[in-house]
Amino acid sequence: MSDGTHVNSVDGGVYGRLVQARDIHSLTINAGERPAPPPGADVVLDPPRPATAVRGREGLVGELLAQMRAGAAVPHVLTGPGGFGKTTVAAELAGRARAEGRTVFWVRPGSVAASMIEVAVELGGSRREAEEVRTARHLAMRWVWRHLDDAPRPWLLVIDNADRPEELDPENRPGDQLGWMRASPGGFVLVTTRVDDPAQWAPARIHRVEALEAGAAAAALADHSALAGTAGAEELAERLGRVPLALSLAGRILATHRVLFPDARALLARLEEGVDRLDELAAPFVTGPDVDRRLLSGVWDLSLRSVAEREPYARPLLQVLAVLGSNAVPVPLRRLPPAELASGPLEGLDDVGLARAVNALIVHGLVALGEHGGEAALRMHPLVAETVRAGITDGAVADTTEHLLGEGRGHDLLMEVNAYQALEQVWERLPGGTDRAVFRLGTHRLRALMLLGFEAEAQRALSVLAGEAAEHLGAAHPETLKARHALGDALRAMNRFEEAAKAYREVHRDREAVLGPRHPDTLSSLHQVALLALLLGETEIAEEGFRRILDLHAESEEEPTALHAQENLSYIHMLRGDHERAEAGFQRIREVRHRLLGARHPDTIDADYYLARNAAESGRHSQAVVLFDGVVRAREEVLGTDHPLTRLAREHADRSRAAGGA
Repeated sequence: MSDGTHVNSVDGGVYGRLVQARDIHSLTINAGERPAPPPGADVVLDPPRPATAVRGREGLVGELLAQMRAGAAVPHVLTGPGGFGKTTVAAELAGRARAEGRTVFWVRPGSVAASMIEVAVELGGSRREAEEVRTARHLAMRWVWRHLDDAPRPWLLVIDNADRPEELDPENRPGDQLGWMRASPGGFVLVTTRVDDPAQWAPARIHRVEALEAGAAAAALADHSALAGTAGAEELAERLGRVPLALSLAGRILATHRVLFPDARALLARLEEGVDRLDELAAPFVTGPDVDRRLLSGVWDLSLRSVAEREPYARPLLQVLAVLGSNAVPVPLRRLPPAELASGPLEGLDDVGLARAVNALIVHGLVALGEHGGEAALRMHPLVAETVRAGITDGAVADTTEHLLGEGRGHDLLMEVNAYQALEQVWERLPGGTDRAVFRLGTHRLRALMLLGFEAEAQRALSVLAGEAAEHLGAAHPETLKARHALGDALRAMNRFEEAAKAYREVHRDREAVLGPRHPDTLSSLHQVALLALLLGETEIAEEGFRRILDLHAESEEEPTALHAQENLSYIHMLRGDHERAEAGFQRIREVRHRLLGARHPDTIDADYYLARNAAESGRHSQAVVLFDGVVRAREEVLGTDHPLTRLAREHADRSRAAGGA
């Protein structure tokens, strides 16, 4: 295997079919015990006014205004995660409606029924009748809507933060329009909610409120800070994920603390310590009864509390996803096998429970379901993920996440690089977090970075990491030895074979002394010693080393290191012209890896690559072209189009085409 494509270890598993979250439509949004509504009504004729210009929502406000003027046949619903500006859009529409002479009613959650009765009183209903119908829900609904339908002038009714759809109708879907949300000839109904579930709201018209575009986000930050053109505004807005709530908090901090933060770059530097610093700085001037909705740590936790009342697995699952999906990297659903999740905080989780929890998180805008690489995947907004990670205080969540990463290691390298880095940060904040965990995770992260094609960067970082591990844990500590071994891998990937051989020999010597000759880590380093002998042209020494490994693995021939040894022996057969024997070896290895790891794992793709190499070496160029083309497609999908191994397979495919006259 002179191309140096092998990795040191292989971990994987075969997972059962997940119940697709998007196929679960039985989420009990309106089930469970409901808190008693507080007494009194909360309806105002003077709705909130945006503190600054409403940036980046001109198209949405214009569309809602046109629908309101035309007389919409159905209610309209603004959905999206907390903090993304749904209430701001509704308030802007309310201001436009009031300017056009409409009566505006603004209903908040917790007392919708009482508030709607007050709406009818404002429209001329008698107080005596209001008291008579108050305790008869269906009668009250008919009475209220009769007054709304017959109102003397057009109105706008905003039901804000309707995050519990059952409050709009405890017996039916809100979209059935049998409760407090209905279309009316008398005016326009707009609902804002975090519950992005079309099955709840149909046939209402749904508008999803997303993060702002870059230009609008920078302008919003400038508006809130009153510092037009402040240095670093665009970078700070991007760091905050272009989320309106975060931008408003940052703007107020800049406006209030100009000595500490003379410009956006100064605040950006402070946020390098973590986005939770934003809440710490903003908290003193965020007051009132709805503080939960006005700080980052509260706004998404409010959604999570609502979900967790019905789906107890939702909170720990979201915390796991916040690590796996850091920096908005998609998390394939196959990386969430219930059998591997069902321990610690997720003990007892099964397929149906996972689907329900995932669906609940999707519905409340905390994660999004989409497609990545031809398979279902979950994605979190990076600011949501970072805020959730900052709230992880349970080491069991970190343990579960690390276990998941280990079970599927090598399948999704970009996700793994980001997830290991996020997990390092979690462990550093946890009480009792250990250097050993941080060094272990750092080694995994840098090996994944190396496999992505960033060998030089990984090598430099591993040199530092190995030195720090030796200083803190000792030169012969197992975690230090893993870092030193990974450094050898990086040197090998950079074709610095002499240095890599020396590193592997030293690691093997120390592992044999500390762990014993048969320990899996010792055998792994022995394999790399033999591999470097092969790469340096010492074929007989290499063959002897690989056979020694197989002898020690006589009862575990499908163990990753044993498979690598078999593959390299097959490669030696190919070099010697024994193509039939090489073919049989590569085919067997490919079958085992496909069964254990799946077709997309880099090691399975490597087996396909060597089958193609053997076909080309034996003169079967047409077959080699087909095999190489398949490897190119697979590596493009898993590693990227410009990865060195992708380019290598593409070059071999072109050579085989030329040799075959194609």
